[in-house]
Amino acid sequence: MVSTPRELAFKILLSAEKDSSRYIDDILGDVFTRHNPEQQAKAWIMELVYGITRMRLKIDLIIAHYFKGQYHKSQHAVKVLLRLGVYQLMYMSTAKHAAINETVNLARKVGHHRSAALINAILRKVNSQGGEEMISSKLKGSQQVALQTSHPAWMLERWIENYDFKAVENLCEYNNRTPAVWVRRNVAKVPQAQFEQFLQDNAIEFERSTVIDSFYHLKSAAAIIQSQEFSSGWFSFQDLAAGMVASLVIPESGDSILDACSAPGGKMALIMEKYGSELETMYAFDASSQRLQKVKDTVERLSLIKVEVDQKDASVDSLPGTNWTLLDVPCSGTGVLSRRPDARWKKQPGDIDSLQEIQIKILLNTWKHLQNNGRMIYATCSLEPEENWELIDAVIHRLKNARIEPILDENLQAYVDERGALSTLPWRDNMDGMFAVRLRKLS
Repeated sequence: MVSTPRELAFKILLSAEKDSSRYIDDILGDVFTRHNPEQQAKAWIMELVYGITRMRLKIDLIIAHYFKGQYHKSQHAVKVLLRLGVYQLMYMSTAKHAAINETVNLARKVGHHRSAALINAILRKVNSQGGEEMISSKLKGSQQVALQTSHPAWMLERWIENYDFKAVENLCEYNNRTPAVWVRRNVAKVPQAQFEQFLQDNAIEFERSTVIDSFYHLKSAAAIIQSQEFSSGWFSFQDLAAGMVASLVIPESGDSILDACSAPGGKMALIMEKYGSELETMYAFDASSQRLQKVKDTVERLSLIKVEVDQKDASVDSLPGTNWTLLDVPCSGTGVLSRRPDARWKKQPGDIDSLQEIQIKILLNTWKHLQNNGRMIYATCSLEPEENWELIDAVIHRLKNARIEPILDENLQAYVDERGALSTLPWRDNMDGMFAVRLRKLS
């Protein structure tokens, strides 16, 4: 029996609710592969699943207001069904009666007949009485922003320490938007004119970046996601900020490069598309065998050569000596929450200290293997000072013969901070939040 879009959304959200260790992107990908819904259905499911995931805090507070008993102790399926209905009522163009009736019908279809009456009653109350204003009126300052934008309060409190209150509000609003679609043209495979003609032939509105001319901001990519051109490696999906980090690697002919935390391989791929024919070797390593498969898939799809993919833990393993090291370390990911809708709920206040310890170990170990006069790009997709400048300041004296090289590329100057590091801010720059500093190992 063919599952409806609502049923598939229910399956995805229920799986995420039952197993918090899995990311919603992976679950959604698995379900799409298994059921292969039409493109229009995919878009609707993604809007529903990602929206509910982002706005879960706010939705749950409203449901709990009308729920008789302890909502947080209710069955996973009941929570998911209620969230499905409330999100459609509050945020989607679904007809109100359809949002209610179809959710109640779905409850019965998935075996929750006894809960159908409860779900019906709560959805009708939310539809007629709301609840958002009443709840938010009891809160002030960061608590109100946390509710309205559905972010953990501890995360907001951290940001307010480092940015002004309006910037934090703008950041939270940015995190709840559908992320911008950027693609990177494979300069080794397709000329600019041919690629732009391909976009025009598919009726895709685009704007070429003035920062990196192989990057394009697309209004929509639905028509080309499953295209033969994508399979053939004409282009990749990558945010401009990630491309800017990779562009800091500027090798000379015969150089070797280590991408020590490579998965999923986007930055490595950009470097190889541009410089691959001139390089000696690109080492693409990652500690996770599962994530390393994504690197292998990237290498195969883009037909990259001279890439050695291997499972290595950059914090402890012996590594090859190279002229360049790209160190995109595991981090809190607070600069990319718009793209990872469930990441905000998986983070805990103590995670940043734990991550900093790992980042320092990786930095110190990889530095030992960097050749004299070699360069390292230390990068994160974090907005937290502890993972960025504070970490660099804390460890640079432990790095033998290290010097910070300010980024002088004219195209990047709008995104370079006062100390010479790349620093993009989502609400200001309308792209992912990235930090990258270039270090040189003196001989």
